[in-house]
Amino acid sequence: MSSLFSLKGKVAILTGGTNGIGLGYARGLASADIQQLILTYRSQSSLEQAQAKIHEINPNVAISSIKVDFLAEDEDAIVNKIVTDAYSLSQTGSIDILINNAGITERSPLESFPDDKFQDVIKVDLNIPVKLTKLVGYKMLERGTRGKIVATASLLSFQGGMHSTPYAIAKGGLKQFTQAVSNEWSGRGINVNCIAPGYIRTKLTDSMAEENKKIVNQRIPLGRWGEPDDFMGVIVFLCSDASNYVTGETIAVDGGWLGR
Repeated sequence: MSSLFSLKGKVAILTGGTNGIGLGYARGLASADIQQLILTYRSQSSLEQAQAKIHEINPNVAISSIKVDFLAEDEDAIVNKIVTDAYSLSQTGSIDILINNAGITERSPLESFPDDKFQDVIKVDLNIPVKLTKLVGYKMLERGTRGKIVATASLLSFQGGMHSTPYAIAKGGLKQFTQAVSNEWSGRGINVNCIAPGYIRTKLTDSMAEENKKIVNQRIPLGRWGEPDDFMGVIVFLCSDASNYVTGETIAVDGGWLGR
C-alpha cells in the first residue's frame, strides 16, 4: 500500500507553495518522499520560511525556486518563465506533477467593483492556471510523461458567494476546465483534478470579520476551520498512483460544509 502513495523520483511545480494551503501541499508531497519541489515565490523571506517547514517533514527533498510576481508581470511571460525555468531546474529533466495553487481574492459589490481588481483576480486565479496547464500538459504529452495536474478550486466553484464575483467566475471556471481537460488527456496518461478548500486559516481569510468567522465555525459540521496541513493527505492522493482512476474530479476539503 505504501508504494501507491510514494512520490519517489517525482518532480513537481507548485505555484503559491510558500504559505497557506500551498505550504500544506508542499509538506504533504515531502512526506511522500518526492524528489524535488519547484516553488514559485515573491518574497525571499517567505521562501526561506517555507523551505524550513518543508524540511521539517523531510530534509532530503530538493527545493528549487522561481521568482515571479503574478500581478506585476504579463501572464504569458509568467507562464513561459515558469515552464522554461522548471524544466531547466528539474533534476530528472521532466515535470511529473503540476499544482496550480497561487491565487488572490478581492471583495466588492459587482456594481462598484474596480475593473482593474476584477481583472487581476481573473488573471491570477483563472488565466494563468489555464495557460500553465496547457503548456506543461503539452510537454507531458510530447515526452510521454505519466502526469498529474491539480488545481486549487473553492467552495465558490459550487456556490455563488457574495461580493466575490470574479473569484466565483475564476474558481467555477477552473472546475469546468478541469473536467474538460480531463476528457481530453486522461486517456493519454494525464490525470487532472481539483481540490476545493472550505474555510481555512490562511492569509486570505485573516481579514474576515470575527463575527462572520464565528458564524462560519458554527456551520461547519466538523466544528472547526481547516488548517493548511489538512491538505497534506489529499494532495499526496491526487499526485500519486493511489488516484490513477480518479480524474476530472473536484474534491471538497471543507469539514462537511457543502453537505449542509
